Amino acid sequence: MASFEAANVSSLEKIKQDYLECSICQEEYTEPKVLDCLHSFCKHCLLDYHTSKYEDAKTLICPLCRKETQLPEEGVKDLKTNSILTGLASQLGQVSLSQNAKLLCDLCEEKHDALHFCFDCPMFICASCYKMHQKVPASSSHKVATLKDIRDGKIAMKKTQIKSHPACQTHEGEVMRFYCTTCDVMICRDCTVIDHPRPHHEYLECNQASSTSKQSLAKLFNPLEDILKNLDQSKASVSAMKDNLDNAAHGTMAEVRNRADKIRAEIAAQERRIMDEIKAIQIDRCKKLEEEHQTMSANIQQIQHLLQVAKDASNSSAPDFLALYPTISKDMTLLTGQNPPEIDSTLSHLRFNPGACAISLGNLKEPRWELCLKFDPQAYDIDASLPGDEVAVAEYSNKRVVIYNTKGDQRQTIQLSHNPQAVAAFQGQLVVVDSSNSVKMYNTDGTKGFDFYSVPHLEVGKTLVDLYSVAVMNDALIVGDVKRSVITKHNCSDGSLINTVSVKTEPYFIAIDSNDRVVVSGGDKRVDIVDGNGATLVTIKPTINGQPVKYCRGVCCDSSYIYIAVLNWDYNTGHIHRYDIEGRFLSCIVRGLYCPGGISLTPNGQQLAVADFKSVKIYNKV
Repeated sequence: MASFEAANVSSLEKIKQDYLECSICQEEYTEPKVLDCLHSFCKHCLLDYHTSKYEDAKTLICPLCRKETQLPEEGVKDLKTNSILTGLASQLGQVSLSQNAKLLCDLCEEKHDALHFCFDCPMFICASCYKMHQKVPASSSHKVATLKDIRDGKIAMKKTQIKSHPACQTHEGEVMRFYCTTCDVMICRDCTVIDHPRPHHEYLECNQASSTSKQSLAKLFNPLEDILKNLDQSKASVSAMKDNLDNAAHGTMAEVRNRADKIRAEIAAQERRIMDEIKAIQIDRCKKLEEEHQTMSANIQQIQHLLQVAKDASNSSAPDFLALYPTISKDMTLLTGQNPPEIDSTLSHLRFNPGACAISLGNLKEPRWELCLKFDPQAYDIDASLPGDEVAVAEYSNKRVVIYNTKGDQRQTIQLSHNPQAVAAFQGQLVVVDSSNSVKMYNTDGTKGFDFYSVPHLEVGKTLVDLYSVAVMNDALIVGDVKRSVITKHNCSDGSLINTVSVKTEPYFIAIDSNDRVVVSGGDKRVDIVDGNGATLVTIKPTINGQPVKYCRGVCCDSSYIYIAVLNWDYNTGHIHRYDIEGRFLSCIVRGLYCPGGISLTPNGQQLAVADFKSVKIYNKV
């Protein structure tokens, strides 16, 4: 039982702490005054706060929310008293009881032990008075509970206002039973005649005014709840954007580090190469100079020796001198006729010529994509990777694939018997998927190569398929079948089937990223990145203005990014979003597309081609 008592006391103390303590003094309210923002504070706390912070000011800024309240003529003391808090404090004070507390009846003169509590009166009632209380029509509808139920926490304490009328501060002995709708204040009977008379003022009985005002206030609940819901969603979006920013910052810093590492590695490699060249030149030239040095040393020794012999002979006797003279004279004459060897002065020269060094890690400036060309075929899919900046367009309604040049002029038309749904360029050929549910190979001059199917030969015509997409992976072709929700891999030489894997998203559009993963875009609100076994590695759920998009459409990739065309419910709401290879949103690069289908980058990545249903649009990266 003690645990119940402790729980009850704890609950009541929490209610007191949450609702009945002033945020300034942290004590129970004394004469609480309410501000326009509906925050309440003790009268003396507000007086001190106003004097210390905003003395002589006609407004008061709420310490909690910073909203301004226009002060009445008499200042803080004339602010409205929060009688709801006063009533709640009274109720909680009366029912915050220990298990053994003895309470007496507030009605009978005998002061019997109280067993009940009326929340509307409010008062404690004994068993006899309770029966009478229930019979009296005026109190028969009051909410009454046993003290045991209150102690056990079975009766929830509501923040109800005591149904007593506050005293009028202007007219002594009068209570405020009316509400002046002109001044938005409660008034007494004397006020209706003296201070708030008709026709300049309109007033209602308090209960009627309260009922009308509650109905008026209730009309604002749904709009505010909707706003609150939208704010919650926006807050969640901001939180997600913060997470995306953190991820993008980490990813970008990693890219910068990788780029710097590559540049450092390249510079280090060049340094090693140049150092090795310097060492090789030094060794080679030192060898040559050493040979010259040794030759000159030998010549010096020879001449020094000959001079010494000649000088010694010159001091000898005539016979001895004459015996040596012919030889000495011959050798000296021979040596005198020799010139000193020429030395290549460039052997000691070595100079480093710095190359034009324009090292750049890159920058953080987002590239802009500007529309540079628009022409008007009925375009469903597109491939801009053809040589010579040409693009191949699958014109669904016209049953043809057309190759256009960079000016939008037709260069080649391939007429088909079925509607083309996808096109891809591969080694001078075009791979076309059409509504016949076969894949056809064409040369760019319009001549047909071969057909192949996405099922084994024995299943052709038996297994239902609906081919919608095609992409090139190295030397293989990848085909998307939305009927079976599979992608199939084929040899490029003859179209023979290599394997079939299931995917979770219907492959209406597919692309291959730089890691040879398949990017699968379905007709719904998601794009999956899958491995060679069809396992989903990353799921992207694009949004526009914080709301999930209706359709995910064409996809394409370069070495660093994934581009996705998305569309909301209406036409002209198409966007193209850019993501990193981990599926994190980076930016919206194109807006206002009519109904984008396939998208494709040119080989240099500087142009983006969009099949926008009624037209083809080419964007330049600037």
